[in-house]
Amino acid sequence: MLSGKTAIPQKGRTAFRLFSLLILLAAIVGFCAIPLFPSLVIRDTLSHRLMWSSRIDDHTTFGIRWTHSIHRSLVEEHYRIQGGQIILTDMSFHDYGIGMENELAPGEELVISDGAFHVLHMNRVFPALHLYIGQVRANHTLLFSGKEIPLGTIDKPGAAITIQAEKRSILSEIGGY
Repeated sequence: MLSGKTAIPQKGRTAFRLFSLLILLAAIVGFCAIPLFPSLVIRDTLSHRLMWSSRIDDHTTFGIRWTHSIHRSLVEEHYRIQGGQIILTDMSFHDYGIGMENELAPGEELVISDGAFHVLHMNRVFPALHLYIGQVRANHTLLFSGKEIPLGTIDKPGAAITIQAEKRSILSEIGGY
């Protein structure tokens, strides 16, 4: 016996709910894949595998310190991130010779103090830094956020690495790629 109500087909409503849920899930995954978070990253150059990452702001600074293979004295370079580019701002070294800066760009200044050479007011722009982690005595060290991070602990000595600023998504942060 029917009571005068018309039965609404449940199949259409279920399909609509399922379709709506799939659209919502696709939107959430799509949002999570948008690169939003500026980060300083170190990748293995050959495999492009992420080795280290930290979120940054525009104008974040960092440094790289290493021991020169011939002079066996420390070299320290300081960088600033600006607009996704890496800018060499200054450097210091103790011995002037092979492999060290021998010309100043316009606006740069060479100052000798405390027994070291300091090149100041540099504005050399790099999209990325490419280097090999020293195997013998270089002891490349990342100076970041008040910490000293030996690059030999990030990737194996002798490995080619790329240091760059890039925007990362929630998915890449979670997945580590």
